[in-house]
Amino acid sequence: MSQPGFKKFVLRSLVALLPVFGLIALYICLDPFRVVHRYDGISIQPGDTIEQMPNKRYVALEGFKYYHPQRHYDSFIFGSSISSNFTAAAWKRHLPDSASVYHFTEGAQTLSGIRDELRYLLDHGVEVRHVLLVMEEEMFHRSERYEEMPFVPHPDVSPRISWLHFHRVHFNALRDPDLLRFKLWPTRELTDKLLADAKISTVPSGRDEMLNEDSSIGLDTLILNHPADYYADMQWLADMQPNPGPMPLSIDPKAEALLKEIAAMLREAHAEYQVIVPPRFRSQGLSAVDHALLCEIMGQNHVNDFSWDPELIGDLHSYYDGVHILTYRCTQLIDRAYQSVTQAFPTNARDLIRN
Repeated sequence: MSQPGFKKFVLRSLVALLPVFGLIALYICLDPFRVVHRYDGISIQPGDTIEQMPNKRYVALEGFKYYHPQRHYDSFIFGSSISSNFTAAAWKRHLPDSASVYHFTEGAQTLSGIRDELRYLLDHGVEVRHVLLVMEEEMFHRSERYEEMPFVPHPDVSPRISWLHFHRVHFNALRDPDLLRFKLWPTRELTDKLLADAKISTVPSGRDEMLNEDSSIGLDTLILNHPADYYADMQWLADMQPNPGPMPLSIDPKAEALLKEIAAMLREAHAEYQVIVPPRFRSQGLSAVDHALLCEIMGQNHVNDFSWDPELIGDLHSYYDGVHILTYRCTQLIDRAYQSVTQAFPTNARDLIRN
């Protein structure tokens, strides 16, 4: 290729790449998912009412690294978004006054995610004195979602995630035309569409950055005092039929191995820990086999299986959406877990939903 021809080829290539360079510049400058710029102790700016779906795995670790030097965390809550309403305040009532709590709550959390976060803490010399593990039945068979923006793990935690892969996933998320338009010129119609598609969310009424904890407690009062107003658009939930079975096994060999790793690390750290298995509205709980295996691995005195709780399974008003349990109900479950040595699996569990 002649020199003029080569120059023309390079020029055309650069022109063709201009949109990509522009998008990269927007990704770096706007930092729409707050994973580029250094975390400054605030993940949601004051006055924000809408947020693009943040990567809560990233926020959780960055918040821990930022505040740990002054807070000296030694007590940790691990779980998915369901755990967010098992609050630090409710748990601290059962811990020594000196306990300093941090909440690793992340959407669609997995057993491998909990294993990796716990390993990160121990590898970095963090004293892990108390642990509360909120493990819903789905967590035992939930697959990793390494290619999805809100769920890809922090590269400092997961040995399977490189820095390049982490940012490639987030950069690709910004290529969504609706998200890009929302960031550049949001409209009411576009905002409603993205909220409906769960690509953005409303900012919780209260957030404690030092605990990494969002608050839904304001909704408890609304639901208790005006349930008809709250559930008016959730008729599908009220009409949901009980699901008594069949009860498939959830803890497969992979999940069993991960649970054993988690249990071994907790015992190595000499941590005091409790496992809570929460219920779901009108849904089956853990099978008897899974319950027995979980008790065998984690220790019977550490497992509190509420997945078959007859009152909570049937009470719509105990849920924000059929999955996430009201904060005051989560507080009751924490109290029950610490008031008794263990929660026995009901002998008539298979019949509880039918009644």
